[in-house]
Amino acid sequence: MIMNSQKKGIGVCPLLQIVLNAIFFVGIQTIFAPCEPHEDGTWMTCHWAGEALLGIAAVMLVMSLLHLLPLRTGMKEGLVFAMIPVSFLIIVLPGRLIPLCMMETMRCHVIMQPAVTVIAVLNIVLSAVYLWQHRKEEHG
Repeated sequence: MIMNSQKKGIGVCPLLQIVLNAIFFVGIQTIFAPCEPHEDGTWMTCHWAGEALLGIAAVMLVMSLLHLLPLRTGMKEGLVFAMIPVSFLIIVLPGRLIPLCMMETMRCHVIMQPAVTVIAVLNIVLSAVYLWQHRKEEHG
């Protein structure tokens, strides 16, 4: 049952973020994974972007799962605020902070980068909606 934060339940936006970040965590290891290693077993540069994204996905999943605990509204808002800059990090990490493969047709460019960008944007939107709803409730 979904309840508002005053009753120490979980709202729709945090519930959607749990699902989204679970997809992110599983997906970055499977369907959104970066390119395979070279034939000699060495990794392409995009592998390290994928490893960094896996760590970030774990953090995002834990932050979203913390909404299941009976925390005060201010603490939940703090978690949601924290998800916004981390989501921007998800956007800039592959291809900007950590290089991807040279060929634009590689898996890291075609699948991984667009998928994690969409996930990050959805996290930002869900966080903004959550914060807007709670500010609206506070101020009537």
